[in-house]
Amino acid sequence: MKRFIALTLCFVLLMSFAACTGGNGNSDETVNTTTAAETQPQTTAVDYSEKIEKRIDALGFEGLVYVTSNSEDIYTQTNGKDEKGNELTLSTPMYIGSLSKQFCAASVMKLIEEGKLSKEDTLDKFFPEYEAGKGISIHNLLCMRSGIHDYLEASAEVFDKDKEEEENVSAMLNWIFSQPLDFETGTKLEYSNTNYFLLGNIIEQVTGQHYESYIRENIFEPLEMKDSGFVSEVEENAAFSKSLSYDSFTVSEDAKGAVKGAGDIVSTAKDMDKWMTALKSGKVVSQQSFEEMKTDHSPDYARKYGYGLESMFMGVGHTGRIGNYGSVNFMSSTGDYNIYAVGFNVDERVCNVPSVVMSAISEG
Repeated sequence: MKRFIALTLCFVLLMSFAACTGGNGNSDETVNTTTAAETQPQTTAVDYSEKIEKRIDALGFEGLVYVTSNSEDIYTQTNGKDEKGNELTLSTPMYIGSLSKQFCAASVMKLIEEGKLSKEDTLDKFFPEYEAGKGISIHNLLCMRSGIHDYLEASAEVFDKDKEEEENVSAMLNWIFSQPLDFETGTKLEYSNTNYFLLGNIIEQVTGQHYESYIRENIFEPLEMKDSGFVSEVEENAAFSKSLSYDSFTVSEDAKGAVKGAGDIVSTAKDMDKWMTALKSGKVVSQQSFEEMKTDHSPDYARKYGYGLESMFMGVGHTGRIGNYGSVNFMSSTGDYNIYAVGFNVDERVCNVPSVVMSAISEG
């Protein structure tokens, strides 16, 4: 039986390597969506630290890997340096790219729970000038089935680093609303950062708060994510600027308002573990809302995308890419494992870290 499980897991691991592809800006790499039998891990914490180490070494990933179970440290790798040449630690702030979409999606679900939003609300309610918005719902944005063109393709032409956020957002909204839909809303799954850029702006309309203030007040502060912040703060925040710059960005991701809701968060391994633990335990949104976030809303597609989360090897999570940073986070469906990995100047191997770690644990 063990031999059968091991062969099955090896096959899935190979499939995950094939599934991971690079992306630009905040676009995520396509992650492994093959579902393995959910094998309850049999080894102890002492056993699988060495096993994970061997798998990570074989993968050739250089960066930060942090694995916990039930809030206990299972494995830590800090192999490499940050953008400024400092050795990586669990407290190193890094850009998390599209992992930020989880925070946006959870905020939307929280507002739905409070009766301030509905998944059936259409975009014309918030953007009356957008004619196509009459047929596009909050649900369509959350699960990437809106058909709205990805704004990152035009961001360098529209965003201006010297302009204020309000001007940049207004210019980008005008561009978005002038574009034809890529496909009829609801008929396809197609990843578009525009969906979450719009959700971030809708959150501002509904709450009357700046998006960053809302996230800080409703997520960072309650969860004591004291080392987390936003792309917009890097130059002014001494802890961030020690490790980060905007030099690696490939498009106008550092322009004010450019990555709102879609890829705007800076965080640390410790803080990301707090986030995952709180999200899946009902401390951010209800368990029902978390289940909706995990649900595959495109069963007709190989990519199993929910609301800011997607199915991965034995769990759910997301991958991210911003500038030269690659990241992934993962919450297991068995064993209560959290996995977070991020690196600078990394390739698609970062999105294979969860399958590598979970296969090492499960084969014990």
